[in-house]
Amino acid sequence: MDPLDPFGLNIQGVSDLIDSDINKLGDNPKDQEGITSATIDDLDLDMSDEELIKLKKGWEAKYAPYEGKLKPRQSQNKSYLFGTQKTATGSVTNKTIASNLLFEATSTFVPQALAKNPEPVVWSDNTPEGKEASQDIKTMLQFHADILCLRKKLGVMVWHWSVYFTGIMKHGWNEETKDITTELRKPKNFLLDPDGYVDEYGDFKGAFLGERIQSTAQELKDMFPLVEFKLDMPLGTQVIRTEWWNDKYCFVTYKEQILDKHKNEFFNYGNEKPNHFALPKMPYTFLSVYSMQEAPHDFTNLIEQNIANQDRISVRDFQIEKNLGHGNNAIVVSDVSFTAETAHQAANALEKGDPILAGGNIDAAIKRLPANPLPAGILDSQNIDKDTLRGIYGTQGMTAQKPDENTTARGMILNQSHDTSRIGGGIGDALEQVADNVFNWWLQLYYVFYDEAHYAAIMGTGRAVEYVKLTMVGEQRKFVVSVSPNSMQPKDELTEINQATDLANKGWLDPINLFKKLNYPDPMETAKMVTMFRLNPQLYMQTYFPESAAPIVEGINPGDNPPDMNQQNVAPPDTGTGGEPASAALNNVPINNPPQ
Repeated sequence: MDPLDPFGLNIQGVSDLIDSDINKLGDNPKDQEGITSATIDDLDLDMSDEELIKLKKGWEAKYAPYEGKLKPRQSQNKSYLFGTQKTATGSVTNKTIASNLLFEATSTFVPQALAKNPEPVVWSDNTPEGKEASQDIKTMLQFHADILCLRKKLGVMVWHWSVYFTGIMKHGWNEETKDITTELRKPKNFLLDPDGYVDEYGDFKGAFLGERIQSTAQELKDMFPLVEFKLDMPLGTQVIRTEWWNDKYCFVTYKEQILDKHKNEFFNYGNEKPNHFALPKMPYTFLSVYSMQEAPHDFTNLIEQNIANQDRISVRDFQIEKNLGHGNNAIVVSDVSFTAETAHQAANALEKGDPILAGGNIDAAIKRLPANPLPAGILDSQNIDKDTLRGIYGTQGMTAQKPDENTTARGMILNQSHDTSRIGGGIGDALEQVADNVFNWWLQLYYVFYDEAHYAAIMGTGRAVEYVKLTMVGEQRKFVVSVSPNSMQPKDELTEINQATDLANKGWLDPINLFKKLNYPDPMETAKMVTMFRLNPQLYMQTYFPESAAPIVEGINPGDNPPDMNQQNVAPPDTGTGGEPASAALNNVPINNPPQ
């Protein structure tokens, strides 16, 4: 072939393209696209049971020394919260101690930290479709916050944190209801990596997490039907299994058996379905308030910080009670007038106010010993310690107290404002972050499980019901989920109402927002009615009270004052020349002459 022939060169090029092996797969089946091995489920975990049992034993051994130091502190917090700690005399009774300020402060503190429901905020792209999708997800989040009692769960988390230095929620999927779940978990049932910590988002960062879960032997067999159990006990016996987690996988153990093992089931693997999270995470949300991220639990909490104050308050209560008892009952009798038996009878009679028979000098026979007076300032010191304890909690201005003439109303409002700021800026911020984490987890669960349409309904603006249908099939948008700032912080509604009224009187607040602040059921409709009443009273009367409204007089502006109908010598209106002409029949009317 002529190397300069264009036609021949074209043919040679096509031949080289077909016959050449460059950039082509060979005949080896391993080099071909398609399935080349046995099918493996996305959640299958390629780890042997022996490896997992070895991990379990190592994790339990690592947690044991840490747990040994933590449990006494948790038990102490619980006894002080219940008021069953040792008394000033060293005894322990089933009765709650007097002046249990720790319970009072905690029970006041928790509802104040959760004065409002957390309100989700959802963003996406700025397209109309993106805005609509964001609103649908927000409505679904609000719906689940209601039916899953999120606010109540957050309150229990605070009680758990007050005793156990942390609070824990677990997220998942309920196969029976075909919907997401969020459940409170008991912190004392967890084994946490001592080198781990709770980060600022509420996620646990550690090599492992174990949860002890109790059930009956029968329930255990029903949950894991493919496992050969070695249960030499009645099936109604309570047994405990452990569910071990890290970010990538989960496995369940009972003694030396592996009951289940799989990858993180709350994450979409592969590229077919998107995720809200960039990486898999353990399905737990933790409450952490006072942490330096050096240990799984907070280094302290409010109960532990106030134990010394509570002890001083309890000791002083015992001293005051003992002093009063001595003042009422301390008497001495003379052995000249009384025997041991009659002395006891005389003491009882004196206590009851009954007469006493004594011979000789009465003043020498019976004498009451006066008790030593209480040290000066002991009651003031007692009140200071109580206020200090309440101040640490942030409940001093919120606790019901006897009015003091030296305390101004403004000072009481300022105290409550300081308490509100302390709660809102401490535990309130931590709870908002927990709610933020929960809302993001719910959206991740929507992505994983909402292959079919799910429906929700919430109470919207103006007491109207909002409905939404949500499915995440084919949803490729990314969403940002957060919590409305300060939506859970306690607010003084009376102060807000007074401020709104003052702004409205000065012209700096419109009627619609005024009635929103006043919590009117339908602020828009109320604002319309008030505006009509102010600008056009007659139209307002005719619209809402037609049976008693005066007719609108033509030629009088609606805002003008009505004419005074009692005014005398009112000239008749001038009809002008445009009136109707006189009738021709008037020419035939006879005119009688007047008498002469």
